[in-house]
Amino acid sequence: MEGIQTRREWIRTAAAATVAVAWAGSETVVSGQATKPISAEVVDKAGYDKVIATYKGSVVVVDCWATWCIPCRKEFPKTVAMSKAYADQGVVVVSLSFDDPAKGGKVPEKVTDFLTKQNATFKNLVSSLDLSTDGADAFKITDGALPHFKIY
Repeated sequence: MEGIQTRREWIRTAAAATVAVAWAGSETVVSGQATKPISAEVVDKAGYDKVIATYKGSVVVVDCWATWCIPCRKEFPKTVAMSKAYADQGVVVVSLSFDDPAKGGKVPEKVTDFLTKQNATFKNLVSSLDLSTDGADAFKITDGALPHFKIY
């Protein structure tokens, strides 16, 4: 029963984090420069699955977003705030950008600039798949709509 109780706690924490992101006031702003260099890596679906697997045993919240998505940019500061607020409770935040499919493994500069301005010090990924072509299906994003959150 102890294992079940722990899972329930993780689920409650993830649910609370999701509600916080969905319902937080629009005044939440995270600005300024990152305290450490922000990095991102290009992944396909298999690479994404590998990254998620490294956090087995933790609650993982994935924010699927793009710089061209206005609601994504508006909500992203809440994702950053959530990552800081729930880190000590074992919640891991990962971002997955669907900006221009990263050709040749190169992260688009606009993605790195955005992540740096947001001080997104958590794990940042960029899909090598185009959202409208095959990315939405591969990553199981309903209707291909962003922003999209996943909880593991």
